[in-house]
Amino acid sequence: MKLNVNLKRCFFVLLLLFVIFCVPQTASAARRPGKITNVKCGATTNNSINISWAPKNNVSGYQVFRSSCYDGPFRKIRDIAPENHAFCNIRLQSGREYYYRVRAYSGKKTGVFSKILTARTKCASRAASIRASSNIRKHAGTNHPVLATLNSGTKVTIICTTDNKFGTPWSRISFKLDGKKKYGYIRSDLLSVGKTQKPTGIIIANSGLHLRKSASIQSELLATLPKGTSVTILRQTTGADKRKWYQVRVKQGKKTLKGYVFAAYVRVS
Repeated sequence: MKLNVNLKRCFFVLLLLFVIFCVPQTASAARRPGKITNVKCGATTNNSINISWAPKNNVSGYQVFRSSCYDGPFRKIRDIAPENHAFCNIRLQSGREYYYRVRAYSGKKTGVFSKILTARTKCASRAASIRASSNIRKHAGTNHPVLATLNSGTKVTIICTTDNKFGTPWSRISFKLDGKKKYGYIRSDLLSVGKTQKPTGIIIANSGLHLRKSASIQSELLATLPKGTSVTILRQTTGADKRKWYQVRVKQGKKTLKGYVFAAYVRVS
């Protein structure tokens, strides 16, 4: 009788070992999917963007997340079947930049997000100029690295618009630096749109501001501009004193004068 009990115990132990080591894992014990790679932007229109990514084996599907700001937040906009690895996002705004992240999921387990994909809908580019000396950033927001600093009056091309993490409008622009075409982001209110439009400013020096023939305090004095005088800013330069100067145009009576003033005493309007 005791022998039979021992045999039964051995049988249950062997059965348990078989279940643990030989029976395949169920879906509830599925492994977490790996990171999605090779996310690309395909064809775009004025109101749609196509994206694709490298497929994963043995997954339940994919989740597509989108944001209107590079820094997020990202929100899920679509679940994609496991046999597909592409998505067409429609009903978008023309000339806007959007940001996408994709992850796979298996059962209830979600994988690692892909890198951020930057994509934009089509629109006509617009000529513009820099209103005041401004930093051009790698992405929309002052928390991102500075790529270049462009002087007032620098000609640029607006490619599309976007927002920073606070919802402030920014623009993606192209510009020339050292003879090479570059791209970056600038706050939209620092741009004057149009090929011929020049930024304007107001003299804020209490005792007035000297207008000189060149960017130097030793240069010939052309006039003294009273506080509140409106000027057109033609360009920005650095004087011999290492200070920032504006070349401006101003009307005095029937005359139009052109000369240089200290930039620190001009509020760009």
